[in-house]
Amino acid sequence: MTNSEGNHGEDVKEYYFYLDSTPTHSYMKFLYKYPQSAFPYADLVETNRRRNREEMEYELLDTGVFDADRYFDAFVEYAKGGAEDILVQITAINRGPEEAELLLLPTLWFRNDWAAWIARPGEKPNLKQIKGPAGTSAVAAAHPVVGEYTLYCEGDVPLLFTENETNYERIFGTPNDAPYVKDGINNCVVLGQQGAVNPEKTGTKVAAHYRFTIGPGQSATVRLRLTPQAAAGEGRKSKAAATLFGTEFDKTLAARLQEADEFYQSVTPPSVSPDAANVMRQAVAGMLWSKQFYFFDGDQWLDEHRANPLQPGSHASRNSEWFHMVNEDIISMPDKWE
Repeated sequence: MTNSEGNHGEDVKEYYFYLDSTPTHSYMKFLYKYPQSAFPYADLVETNRRRNREEMEYELLDTGVFDADRYFDAFVEYAKGGAEDILVQITAINRGPEEAELLLLPTLWFRNDWAAWIARPGEKPNLKQIKGPAGTSAVAAAHPVVGEYTLYCEGDVPLLFTENETNYERIFGTPNDAPYVKDGINNCVVLGQQGAVNPEKTGTKVAAHYRFTIGPGQSATVRLRLTPQAAAGEGRKSKAAATLFGTEFDKTLAARLQEADEFYQSVTPPSVSPDAANVMRQAVAGMLWSKQFYFFDGDQWLDEHRANPLQPGSHASRNSEWFHMVNEDIISMPDKWE
């Protein structure tokens, strides 16, 4: 909800929980609760708009989409096989009384710093589908600063590509800078608009399109791996096919979880009960998940937005006099969604 939509101001209307994390982020776990019926966007906005500040907020649970436990628990785990080798496991559990269909779209994208409106745009990165080991779908990711990586998706799953570009036509009524914009993946999956994604299988945003029918109380698991491209070179293809999602994957995940257990055992006071220790662990995990590297170069930001008072042709902007500000720190965000 934006400030003008919520009766108590800006607010997030989803249910997600940070369950676990180590200080190095070698192991992380997250839970998202996803209703099986259509997400009630319009209902949330319209009902909150009608309520005044003295009334309670209208929350997602109030809409009835979780009635009869008709929702999925989606557990997302990250584990590091190395400093830049990131293993991802997503386990979706049907909590409802009947089988239900789930479309799961793990997504990789580049932050947009190449847009035409940026005064000094960076070199545009690229994602493209490549041939991976048998039983996988693979994406080559190349960035001029970050380097080259490969995203491996377990299974022969369709990959949907767009640009990480704003849909200016929809929002502002002006032509788009690219034919495939960031909401194209949603439009392809939800609205059936096949032309909304790039048939050339390239772009700056990609989602693997998994489709499951999950029985009551049953689960489905998706595994992915983002690793430096050099780790999957020509001389290692046969090894990569055997180890990407084999027993090594499970052992690595288990080892990182065991290390997380050992870390929290070392910092938890012995007088704390098991239940309180679990609360402490999840509280610390929430702070670690929300820990962000925050870098703000005011002069550069104003340049990018053509609002620097020291540059000719600039326009008036809020805080344009802050061109001297440079912040560089690690901060904990109480509201990670902001």
